[in-house]
Amino acid sequence: MAGMPDHEFLIAGERAALGSLEREHLARLSRWFNDPEARRGLAHRGIVNEDAETAWYERMTAAAGEPRPTEVPFAIHDAADGELVGVCGLENIDHNFSRADFGIVLGQRRGTGIGTDATRLVLDWAFTIIGLHNVMLESYTYNEQAIRAYERAGFRVIGTRRDAVRALGRRWDSVLMDATADGFESPVLGRLRP
Repeated sequence: MAGMPDHEFLIAGERAALGSLEREHLARLSRWFNDPEARRGLAHRGIVNEDAETAWYERMTAAAGEPRPTEVPFAIHDAADGELVGVCGLENIDHNFSRADFGIVLGQRRGTGIGTDATRLVLDWAFTIIGLHNVMLESYTYNEQAIRAYERAGFRVIGTRRDAVRALGRRWDSVLMDATADGFESPVLGRLRP
């Protein structure tokens, strides 16, 4: 990419670049996971410190290093300047059924299109590199901005689970969304196909 900073990324789009999650990112991640604005769309309710992040990091990176990974975490960077802005990834990867769950947290620069682009890049990785067919996520009805971003990235609403979560002082429906390899337009990795 022209003007791209001198960083090594696994995959880069127009707004976001995905890199390996590194131990040096953990202090920032623990701050973000405890920021009420950053975590408003998360199901996680506990307080996270760097020790908890280290334990999570060790589990995730060990799982990601397997030939058939069950978890694949990514650090999200702003493609314009390389700044670390969040984390995302595939969880509960099931190679028998070719499916996984998706999760994302942006610690900064929300509302700039980086989250949408990062989500699209993870789907590209899931379908093109890992060979998955279906990726699912769960959001909440109050998180309309995130739902629109997921739809722009290629997810579709497949249903709701009524009054399934208590957050922000009341009950909300959870919104179930998925994306499939059929019809997904690869923004980057499709060029690798013969």
